[in-house]
Amino acid sequence: MNVSETIASIKNLNDESTEKFNLLKKVSDAVNSDSNHPSSRELVLRLLDKRHYFNEYVDILDSLAREVGLMPYVDESRLGLKDSVAYEFFKPLNDDGEIVFHRAQAEVYHKLIAGQSVILSAPTSFGKSKLVDSIIELNRYKNIAIIVPTIALIDETRRRLSRFSGLYKLITQVSQEPSNRNIFILTAERLIAFDDLPNIDFFVIDEFYKIGALDRDEERTVALNQAFYKLHKMGGQFYLLGPNIQHIPDNLDRDLKCVFYNTQFSTVVSEVEFIQAEDNEYEALLNLVSRLEGQTLVYCRSPKRVNDVAEQLLALDLNLTDSGLEDASDWIGNHFHENWIFPKTLKEGIALHHGRLPRALSQLSIKL
Repeated sequence: MNVSETIASIKNLNDESTEKFNLLKKVSDAVNSDSNHPSSRELVLRLLDKRHYFNEYVDILDSLAREVGLMPYVDESRLGLKDSVAYEFFKPLNDDGEIVFHRAQAEVYHKLIAGQSVILSAPTSFGKSKLVDSIIELNRYKNIAIIVPTIALIDETRRRLSRFSGLYKLITQVSQEPSNRNIFILTAERLIAFDDLPNIDFFVIDEFYKIGALDRDEERTVALNQAFYKLHKMGGQFYLLGPNIQHIPDNLDRDLKCVFYNTQFSTVVSEVEFIQAEDNEYEALLNLVSRLEGQTLVYCRSPKRVNDVAEQLLALDLNLTDSGLEDASDWIGNHFHENWIFPKTLKEGIALHHGRLPRALSQLSIKL
């Protein structure tokens, strides 16, 4: 089977398509050959995106989703007794039933609830944070520490975990006084500076791979090493997260009494286009954007480049004036500056995001 040709056929599906069953057969052959292969999962994800074209074959589509471990996309109401019992394995304990893990998430979750410490290498779309939330939901730990790379992520994580404020005091500043039960959401630097840190039962370190990256950012790496040492010597369970880590040093899992779990399991398919133009990159970008449909992310190398690209996109006149953000745009223009690029682009359905934006506006862009 030619995967690229099959992907092209799935993309071109419409109400009049006569090859729906044939496509399901091709994808089924790929899944039966190797259900764990990334291309098998990608093909099923692409079919799921076109689910509305497969009404008469929805049972086959659900079966393919189960085979590749994409349990959140399965229609639970259509499962038989045997499959319904197996389906419960993919739900966290103490949950209202809204969360369903995919296969790799469930495997890591069951290691964590068994008391094992885990080093996880997985793609950004894996859903690593969902596991953290589900572990907190168990309410079995007195003090939890979550170490994030930046101050901006402290605020984002605090917002996400605010639903646990009835169980734990959320601490994000060194000056805060701990309570009886706490979740410490800190950067490595702030954790080191926390003098009266109580014993931590469970800790999470995001982007743990920077522990060994002295050649990239010596100051942050040293701080992360100190933070890990401070937490680890308390003897608590840990969960280290990061992407694209193929292996860890020999015997590290034995020395730290943990398991290393490396997976490329992803629940999204991204269409990535690289802009390559010797003369005019802007022209190449605008030609590409003008023929794209749906939500699009444009990655730039600097805040200045973000603004430059935004100016070019405004000039393209993408006809996005029905964005419904006129009031927000006017408010931002009145309270910051009417000639600032941010409110201008927002009104046209173009959001900006970079490290120099006021935090509230960065969060607005992410939310939109």
